[in-house]
Amino acid sequence: MSEYTLHDWLKQQRGRLKAMSEALGINYTWISQIASGRKKAPLETAIKISAYTNNEVTVEAIAKAYKPKEPKKQA
Repeated sequence: MSEYTLHDWLKQQRGRLKAMSEALGINYTWISQIASGRKKAPLETAIKISAYTNNEVTVEAIAKAYKPKEPKKQA
């Protein structure tokens, strides 16, 4: 079983972001930010998203997508 990222799954399922957000009761901007790695998904949200994708996107893949900001370096 290949592991999709949420970003890849949404790209393949064009137009699904809005449908997913409505079905899960989660703001579509929040889902988009999770998919792009700008926001960290709470476990409950990651489980909901994974279930919505029929586990094509795993909770682990959602967790791995998060890229924390590096602290600004002072000159």
